[in-house]
Amino acid sequence: MPLDASALLDGPRGRRLCLEILLEGARRADTPEARVAVQAVFWAAHGRERGASVLLSISDGSEPFVEPEVTARDAAAALAALPVPAVTPAVLGDALEASVDAAMYWQPPDGTDALAAEDAMTPVLAAVAIELSRSPHGQTWGHRIDPDDQWTVQFDGADVPAADPRSLIRRWRTDTMRHEVASAARDPGERWSGTWWSTPPRVCPVTTGAGRPREPLRLRYVEDGMGWQSARVRRVVVPEGPVVEVTGPEDWAALCERHPLVVTASRRGDWEHIADHRGVWVQPDWASVAEEAVGVHVSVAGYLATAGRGIVVGDIGMSVMAGWSPDETFWFDPVSPAGPDEHRVRDEASGSWHPA
Repeated sequence: MPLDASALLDGPRGRRLCLEILLEGARRADTPEARVAVQAVFWAAHGRERGASVLLSISDGSEPFVEPEVTARDAAAALAALPVPAVTPAVLGDALEASVDAAMYWQPPDGTDALAAEDAMTPVLAAVAIELSRSPHGQTWGHRIDPDDQWTVQFDGADVPAADPRSLIRRWRTDTMRHEVASAARDPGERWSGTWWSTPPRVCPVTTGAGRPREPLRLRYVEDGMGWQSARVRRVVVPEGPVVEVTGPEDWAALCERHPLVVTASRRGDWEHIADHRGVWVQPDWASVAEEAVGVHVSVAGYLATAGRGIVVGDIGMSVMAGWSPDETFWFDPVSPAGPDEHRVRDEASGSWHPA
């Protein structure tokens, strides 16, 4: 489905993407107006950080520096004075990486995410979202899974996919329910962090498409990554059968309604940072979903519109799509090799991946 500008602005990761595109364009322009805009966003975001100090000391003994009070309206005005940057693959790639890296569910959103959610920022972010929706580069983000272009990425030290995912998915449901019962014994008023993700178990094979030839998206875009520096990538043949598509929050809500698994006690401590909800929290029951499909795919556009927000699930409660990454497909059956195992390493200076 096409990339929708309004859907981008509804999602925390989509809003952050649009803001990062503006900031990347300003840094590249490096004009006086651009530098003012970057500084305005920095101070406006810093003022929204939980526990941020408004008084910074100067080490040379001079008068203390009082942090400037920059409003969202100030930051938006500074950004609006700049042209919308050209939506190139390089700009999009850097902005998407910054948005994915900033995703967090175990604490309140950072100041930049909070700033992007302010009403005053909507018009300036909307200009970017509209430009992105018209871009041929952005349009590919709305595509459904391409089964002929799927790649696995095995980071060094990460979990290895199981040979029989379905049996372990059933065990996952049992373990999740036990964890939920154990978590229910905690004081409901106690603030604590625990299991915050809502993905299928990591023993399932995970694939993404390749943004550029032989460069799987999963190499660069991973929520809560572990700073991996080395990985093995391989093109694979994926299972035949229906794949559930998540192209936006409506799809995630429908999936939760069809296959609800109550996780209130185990997720509440983290997900209440995302939405002020004191009722039931649910996520998809992946063991049940596996009876309907061979896999679940979240498009890039679906990720940007859905991840990290509270999603109403009919009359049941709310849910959060957390721990997913753009264009990921989790498979409930094994995948098989379709090409050689290729070694990739990450360049620490540029952050890019290349053949070892």
